[in-house]
Amino acid sequence: PGWEHCVAQDEKKRRVKCNYCEKIISGGINRFKQHLARIPGEVAYCEKAPEEVYLKIKENMKWHRTGRRHRKPDTKEISTFYMHSDNEDEGGEEEGYLQCISKDILAIDDKVSDNDIRNNVRGRSPGSSGNGAEPLLKKSRLDSVFLKSLKSQTSAHYKQPRARTGFEKKTHREVISAICKFFYHAGIPSNAANSPYFHKMLELVGQYGQGLQGPSSRLISGRLLQEEIANTKEYLVELKTSWAITGCSVMADSWNDAQGRMLINFLVSCPRGVYFLSSVDATDIIEDAVHLFKLLDKAVDEVGEEYVVQVITRNTLSFRNAGKMLEEKRRNLFWTPCAVYCIDRMLEDFVNIKWVGECVDKAKKVTRFIYNNTWLLNFMKKEFTKGQELLQPAVTKFGTNFFTLQSLLDQRVGLKRMFQSNRWLSSRFSKSDEGKEVEKIVLNVSFWKKMQYVKKSFEPVAEVLQRIGSDKIRSLPFIYNDICRTKLAIKAIHGDDVRKYGPFWSVIESNWSSLFHHPLYVAAYFLNPSYRYRPDFLMNPEVIRGLNGCIVRLEADNGKKIAASMQIPDFVSAKADFGTDLAISTRSELDPASWWQQHGISCLELQRIAIRILSQTCSSIGCEHNWSAFDQVHIKRHNCLSRKRLNDQTYVHYNLRLRERQLGRKPDELVSFDSAMLESVLDDWLVETEKLAMHEDEEIIYTEVEQFCGDDMDEHESEEKRPAEMVTIAGFIEPLDVIPSAGGVTTDDDGLDFLDDDLTD
Repeated sequence: PGWEHCVAQDEKKRRVKCNYCEKIISGGINRFKQHLARIPGEVAYCEKAPEEVYLKIKENMKWHRTGRRHRKPDTKEISTFYMHSDNEDEGGEEEGYLQCISKDILAIDDKVSDNDIRNNVRGRSPGSSGNGAEPLLKKSRLDSVFLKSLKSQTSAHYKQPRARTGFEKKTHREVISAICKFFYHAGIPSNAANSPYFHKMLELVGQYGQGLQGPSSRLISGRLLQEEIANTKEYLVELKTSWAITGCSVMADSWNDAQGRMLINFLVSCPRGVYFLSSVDATDIIEDAVHLFKLLDKAVDEVGEEYVVQVITRNTLSFRNAGKMLEEKRRNLFWTPCAVYCIDRMLEDFVNIKWVGECVDKAKKVTRFIYNNTWLLNFMKKEFTKGQELLQPAVTKFGTNFFTLQSLLDQRVGLKRMFQSNRWLSSRFSKSDEGKEVEKIVLNVSFWKKMQYVKKSFEPVAEVLQRIGSDKIRSLPFIYNDICRTKLAIKAIHGDDVRKYGPFWSVIESNWSSLFHHPLYVAAYFLNPSYRYRPDFLMNPEVIRGLNGCIVRLEADNGKKIAASMQIPDFVSAKADFGTDLAISTRSELDPASWWQQHGISCLELQRIAIRILSQTCSSIGCEHNWSAFDQVHIKRHNCLSRKRLNDQTYVHYNLRLRERQLGRKPDELVSFDSAMLESVLDDWLVETEKLAMHEDEEIIYTEVEQFCGDDMDEHESEEKRPAEMVTIAGFIEPLDVIPSAGGVTTDDDGLDFLDDDLTD
């Protein structure tokens, strides 16, 4: 039926011209019919073909793909189906099945009842099964089944809409059940169902129709895997075309898996995306600087030294020493500590301030108690938090502290209501010592004041951590300014009272020299036009030294070094192209590297260095921490062939995930976890751990803090007590009753601005 809609363009009719869109389609009439039927994969759709043409060709292609256009109902299939249809309410589904078997040619006479068909099919003799469909049609009064036109078929379809719907529902249920069984049998994590490739697979299988035979395991792990590796490396070639201009960063992302092994994922990052190189089990060498240096050096070789601006690792002693060795060998790149790791250490040191740590410990007691009692957790989520979780994981362990504290503050009204409700008071949990302690914590106003104080103190640093993890901007041009402004923000939050902000400043200062004086960070701050031309720009000596160090290290040609250095005054004074109206108006609008690419054309040597610096990230975390994906790869007992195959699978797996993120599916997600890794991040909020020793050298007036907001409040002050006489029998109370005399629960902030209070009073 396709020739009436096209014109052959050659004698062999291999090329045809569409009568509607006038496109020339190569591949013969079958390819052309795919064009009209809008079948994806091999040819573009025809947007101008009439709807009736599209439907007709689509129907034609359907039987062509399944090979079932003129197939008569098979005796064995029909009898088998009805032998399992004993319930009367399944009759509609059986009719739908008959129609679905051969929708193109079958229509059932309205005079033939369901029971007639069912009884006759069940009554057939065993010997008749080998004679095909004809004997069955005669014996079972299916002689009313006959060939009809497409019009008659459509009519039959509308005669029995309920039967068809019933069949589709059953089929959908069976299909979903089969998919789930595959997940359970193969041990596939349930979150794999969120993969866009899983849904694309289902879509294509449905379009293919019946008769699809899946690939064998050998094919999946053999030729098809190698084809996918080739596709992935083609993507790497695309990325490499930009490295000559922007440069790239080699990232050594080290982390502990659920087995306690220290793994290092090697990746390469540039503005075009993040690319996974390999994964190494470094458990036995993580403290050996020489071995770590060899791993870093090998990664640089794999990427190409001429492209690498920096190698980013954790800021541990062994990695610092390995980084120094790398800088000594390779004179045109930097070793850089991971900013995410360093900021997480800041947050850890914040918790080690004694009164901050004790406040966080009380918050953990609340979450541990709730999350280790299923009834209480379900009660809370159903009645008081609208299904929201208290625990909010972040990319780092101590980043999780801030976001969970923030979540607890957001849900404080609901938590108070829960611990004042009659269902709680009548439950066995409220009678336990732990339950009484947690209730006392939640109903104490001073606890929430402390929480507000800690949360506001953490907030500026946590916001920097969150910005670093955003894919929307390159983080390196902003990190130095962000940390400088963080100190000022903490000072302002505490009303310029050095006793309040002093401990937090001490923590930031202790981490300052090792990280934020890095030449790349200060040079990026200087070259960022959104900062350089502001009146509050910090012209510190370290900034100029860092810029000079970057020019020397990132430019191998001595003449170009001198030229770049001489061009700095033009940038500072906004001369030539730097001072045009367009350049001035886009200083804060354009990405810093893009701004230099557009407006640095009169200073080419400095432009090249600026673009390479401003195009980098400052985090080594660019890949999800999924222990299950690495579990098989790093088992020692594999032979060479199986190890190579597993490495290949991991290589493809992570590059598909990274490319998915780069395409914008999850723009704000820095890293994701499977269930085991998620539990490790939240572990302290779920399970009791050994208490760490607090710092005793903070004379920040911890005792004065206790005087103001200690737990032993006077009974006439703000402690909210539980009246014993209000405990009632569970069967005679309303589920959400709140005890009015237990301290009114309001929806405002309950005067939580702890920072307005004088700690010494």
